[in-house]
Amino acid sequence: MFCVECGRDGPTIDGLCASCFRKRNPLLRAPDTIDAVVCSDCGRIEMESGWARVDLDVAIPRILKSRVPVDPRATRVTFTHTARREDDRNLALTVKAAAHVQDLEFVESFHTRLRVKRGLCPTCNRKHSNYYEGILQVRAEERPLTTEERDRLVAFIEAEVARRTGKGEEVFISKIEDVRGGADVYLSSNSTARTIARELADAFHGTVGSSPKLFGQKNGKDLYRVTFLVRIPG
Repeated sequence: MFCVECGRDGPTIDGLCASCFRKRNPLLRAPDTIDAVVCSDCGRIEMESGWARVDLDVAIPRILKSRVPVDPRATRVTFTHTARREDDRNLALTVKAAAHVQDLEFVESFHTRLRVKRGLCPTCNRKHSNYYEGILQVRAEERPLTTEERDRLVAFIEAEVARRTGKGEEVFISKIEDVRGGADVYLSSNSTARTIARELADAFHGTVGSSPKLFGQKNGKDLYRVTFLVRIPG
């Protein structure tokens, strides 16, 4: 096989050798700047697939892959980089992109600037707005909780939420209110509130009751806030 452009023998793509194909078909279009949004509260980085808790240097190749336009015929595209920090919000990147088009490998280098911007991920944004779906009420049968009981029950809930957060679950406590007879703990997830209510009742030999309340709709489905009442024995 030979190149119809320069006559060189060897493998071709659409009748062109690698050199001539690259002249006519750039592997990529390098942007002057690329933005990376970092949550100002939790430090997670916005990626194409969602917010990830990763180091920025680890995230950069994935950000490049989602933001740099590449020839649609290219496969096995990879990016490597070196970074030089210009200031707190800007990094100068030297990037090397490698890809295959059919049986030929192409490598191209370019320079760009990564601009680090601050924002709020959906979870932290909900925290700031005191969002909640479930209320976990802790009480005693026919008497108010003692201060020690109240502290033990609330600490149990806080520990369970922390354990789930440590495993990567998107759950948090919006607020804790001391009320007559006990405490109300507002949770961001109905399902988590339900699970912890059952665990709390099992741990303290109590009972669980629930009461849903409609508070809106999303995509045509009713949304409920559920109050879970856990009573420990009198």
